[in-house]
Amino acid sequence: MLRVPIIHAKEGMTLAMPVQHPERADTVLLRDGVELTDTLITRLREISCREVWIEFPALEEIRDYVKPQIQEQHAQVTAQISCAFSEVLHNWRPRLDFLRYRNAIQGLLENLLEHPTAGIFANEIVSSARPALRHASNVSMLSMLIGMKLDFYLMQERTRLPAHRARDVSSLGVGAMLHDLGMLRLDDDVIRRWQHVGDESDEAYQEHAHLGYRLVRGSVDASASAVVLHHHQHFDGTGFPARRNARGEAVALRGSDIHVFARIVGAADLFDRLRYQRDTLAEPLPVVRVLSMLRRSPYVARIDPMVWIGLMNVVPPFAPGSIVTLSSGDEAVVVGWSPLEPCRPRVRIVASFDPDDMSAAPAIDLRARRDLTVTHAEGCDVSQDLFDPATPGEFDLAAAAMRPSSDLPARRSA
Repeated sequence: MLRVPIIHAKEGMTLAMPVQHPERADTVLLRDGVELTDTLITRLREISCREVWIEFPALEEIRDYVKPQIQEQHAQVTAQISCAFSEVLHNWRPRLDFLRYRNAIQGLLENLLEHPTAGIFANEIVSSARPALRHASNVSMLSMLIGMKLDFYLMQERTRLPAHRARDVSSLGVGAMLHDLGMLRLDDDVIRRWQHVGDESDEAYQEHAHLGYRLVRGSVDASASAVVLHHHQHFDGTGFPARRNARGEAVALRGSDIHVFARIVGAADLFDRLRYQRDTLAEPLPVVRVLSMLRRSPYVARIDPMVWIGLMNVVPPFAPGSIVTLSSGDEAVVVGWSPLEPCRPRVRIVASFDPDDMSAAPAIDLRARRDLTVTHAEGCDVSQDLFDPATPGEFDLAAAAMRPSSDLPARRSA
């Protein structure tokens, strides 16, 4: 299978994954197995469908990373987010169905557990035409993927709970779904100012954390409501909202004073905000560029170092199934990756993407071929965005899990 931008889709290609409606994620437009025609391709372009997955017999290994069951369940989560948004927008006292939200999250988690090799952030199912929904959908999926990878860290951070409850990321998923509900209660001029300037010190913008918290408080698990209130906290103490101490002084939260779920959602939120440039309708930045930005100031200090490793283990700079250009000038398809050297994926050079001649060369592991690099991805020159681990094993999750507890930040959250 192969992920093809809709502008490169051709008549005769056969869908390998269902095509969801770009604005109504729970609506399937085309089932897998459908052969594309010029008429269908034109219609998909008209409704701003960005890409399709097609059958490509020479690239069957990609199926390990992309499962239709997960996409369909992710679409159900997105549909529940849409329902919550609609309820908040149209009713001053919304009736939020938290049980349905949790059931949708648990359905997605079950599918992720059943297909562990597909536990990466490989594709987004909502178009930029509904930026708030797209953002919440992406953040919820990414947060759960990170949380599942960091099960050992959740146990270390949530020491007051039994191990099985500490590892449970259902409330993390619910909090991530609803983390920006408060944005729907801000005045339009505040939203426009934020989208134009991106000033997080704007007190009117900051109020969305409290507004969202009031909408969910007492109806969801305390850890989920902590996500809604604290997803803009930064590990270095530069986030918001501040907490009042016993003397009434505003005190910034930092490090493990911030609930671990809020730290995870905060990282996922920051990743998606940077990729989509504060919800504007511009083309998203390439994933590798966003990851490179997160390695530098000021962003690097905002993310829990362990959460950063988790993020790097679920977000490939070049996702399997995507088309890239190599420094040799050849076009290739990414067929695998290792988070140990994430910018050096395994690829196959493809001579033709014609549906009548779908052949591919043997796989090339760029970790072994140091003379080759990726130069273009997602329609952009990314040659200046590539990065290698700063230290051996920087992104090694297994090594991080074996680290002595004394090397980890002080633990408080439960």
